[in-house]
Amino acid sequence: MPGFRIHILFVALGVLICGLAADGEGAEYRYGLALRENVLLLRSPVSTGGAALPLAAGTFGTSETALRGWTGISGERWSFLASVETRGSFTSARAPVGGLSGFFVQGSPLQRWDLTWEHTQSVSTTVRTRVEDLSLTLRAGPVDLEIGRQPISLGTSHFVSVLDVIAPFAPGYLDATYKPGVDAVRVRTAVGMTGEAEIIAVGADPWEQGALLGRVRVPLLGQDFLALGGRFRERGFGGIAWEGEIAPFAIWGELGLFERKPEEEPFFAGWSEAAFSGIAGMEVDIPFEIRAGLAAMYQDFGAREPEDLPIAYASAPFREGWVFLGSAGYAVLTASRRLHPLITSSFSGLTNLTDGSTLWQPQVTFSTGENTDLSVYGWSGTGPGPRTDGPALVPRSEFGLIPDGTGLYARWFF
Repeated sequence: MPGFRIHILFVALGVLICGLAADGEGAEYRYGLALRENVLLLRSPVSTGGAALPLAAGTFGTSETALRGWTGISGERWSFLASVETRGSFTSARAPVGGLSGFFVQGSPLQRWDLTWEHTQSVSTTVRTRVEDLSLTLRAGPVDLEIGRQPISLGTSHFVSVLDVIAPFAPGYLDATYKPGVDAVRVRTAVGMTGEAEIIAVGADPWEQGALLGRVRVPLLGQDFLALGGRFRERGFGGIAWEGEIAPFAIWGELGLFERKPEEEPFFAGWSEAAFSGIAGMEVDIPFEIRAGLAAMYQDFGAREPEDLPIAYASAPFREGWVFLGSAGYAVLTASRRLHPLITSSFSGLTNLTDGSTLWQPQVTFSTGENTDLSVYGWSGTGPGPRTDGPALVPRSEFGLIPDGTGLYARWFF
């Protein structure tokens, strides 16, 4: 595998040289660096000891530093983009909270080739480098062909998505500046004046775990409508999404239907052959210059009783890293306000409609320079804590186990 990685990098270098020879002085060059630092301090008020979902009481800290370098070269009918990111994570104590809620985990992007170098791996420290972009785009008349490692986003949701299954972000995940790249081929063409249609093939290891889907986006009645369908991770799926404005409201939403894998996921409700997931929301300006949003979410994959949450977390959609919330229904509340030309504030909350628990995340962002900013954020969960049944931990609410925390997130762009 290391030899294959070197081969890939030499191929990329060859593409750059060929492009420069073809376009000469007409080529446009772009490059940059981005440094991100995220420092968190968490406080867990309870200890679940050696239960099935362990959590240690007390305070612990964790930090993550990410340095990304990128370069792009483009000509009249082609462009090339490459980026490499080195990420280091440091934890003061072991923090086994990942299985308790999707709030603390990252999505699992599909990946065909392992373009990752592990430098350090221990209980408290991880340092790795990953190629995040390595893509060539060719423009031939009305068709664009994009091949290589690249970010792919599906759906329209603003906080929680049900259709963004290729490389999703978990709800509340703060470091969402860059999306992880996946190994893909995209063939795209325009539809009408502002619409587009494309076919997307995403590789995985093994190949059958990858994705093949079609996607069409068209404007209709003042809205952008999106329809997509195909297969990913050996399951069929299809869905629609919309985003637009019906004054004074901005509206958006996603509806999806996913083929079930009965041997790998429990049946909580719905149709036995396919699981439904959906979210719909709106935003509106309210007094005091506040932009407020409200959304409702439902998913057949979610548990109807809090004690079934561990079963939901162990099912295929959670293990595969494209579903993060364990219950059936949620309400989502967001609010934002500019406090000063250089200061913005935001507030988001999740309410579990099954068990009544809540999770709140306030954030204040300061512009600290032309290409830098600093965010101060926190979160707090409410809800009944767990009970123990012998060696097992039995949840009484989804967010009742979430440790309170606060953090700093800084970005520099060069």
